[in-house]
Amino acid sequence: MVGKIKTILATALAAFFSLSIGLAQAADTPISFRLDWTVYGVHAPFFLALEKGLYKKEGLDVTIHEGQGSATVVQQLGRGQNQLALVDCSTLLFAVEKGLPVTVVMRVVSNILGIIYPADAPIKSPKGLEGKIIAFAPSESSGMAFSALMAADGGDIKKVNILNPATGAKNTLLLEHRVDAIPGNINVQPQQLEAKGMKVGHFLYSDFGVKLMGQGVVANNTFLKEHPDAVKRFLAATVEAIKMAKANPEAAVDAIIEAHPELRQNRAIYLSQWQASLPGLTTPDTKDLPMGTMLASDWKEMQQVMEKGGVLNPTVAPEKIFSNDYLPKN
Repeated sequence: MVGKIKTILATALAAFFSLSIGLAQAADTPISFRLDWTVYGVHAPFFLALEKGLYKKEGLDVTIHEGQGSATVVQQLGRGQNQLALVDCSTLLFAVEKGLPVTVVMRVVSNILGIIYPADAPIKSPKGLEGKIIAFAPSESSGMAFSALMAADGGDIKKVNILNPATGAKNTLLLEHRVDAIPGNINVQPQQLEAKGMKVGHFLYSDFGVKLMGQGVVANNTFLKEHPDAVKRFLAATVEAIKMAKANPEAAVDAIIEAHPELRQNRAIYLSQWQASLPGLTTPDTKDLPMGTMLASDWKEMQQVMEKGGVLNPTVAPEKIFSNDYLPKN
């Protein structure tokens, strides 16, 4: 009788431990994902993936946090405070030069930098900025590339009056007609300005051969080494969400509002921003490649633009900055 009881107990314990191990194996991998800034339109697919359960379906427990600028976000990522983040690619180049242990695993948008001006006072080319007043913070990627933009059109940067206001103040300067134009992301500032009542136009840096990647998904190297499959699953869900957001922008923006109902008054701005982001999801060189693919030549060109602008002395080989190995292949 005692032996029978022992056998039953042993069987029950074995079943318990087997179930515990199974539950542990089935537990979702936690990922803290930080955005580059407070919420704006290009963030819509990440919230859509969360709302539709795409990350959950991939066995991931994703938490999305707002950021306070890519320079801060990439530092947090390098320290391991987050596993993945959305980061401005120009800022990322400074980070890798400083030895931060991070790798770009997906390009999100490219060629979104532009010169933005009031629609009733159009400026059609970089050379047209001569004699005008523009404003940007020196740390902005659009500012870093401004000298390359002027040179690309044969313009003289010395003939441009440049103001360097605090980050975030340039919109106000343009709204108050204290400057003639501002550089910025054409999927961010134009929509903010038009919401304030100013009709604007723009031309792209890439129209004049200055091509720059915008934002990308970046991984902490330790997490990437220890959880490569989790990164692949995150990107697979994100790519699926981007395709869904392209097909139904309204639903994508509604996912932002679902997560942040306090931002409902900005819904129209977010929708316009996401729609303005769509052309930047592909580039002429990557349009036939899997979504998110990067080329070494893209990074090399960015390094050269920033070096010509006198803000970067590149020493890291482009191939060391990024990897396409974690992207879905279709």
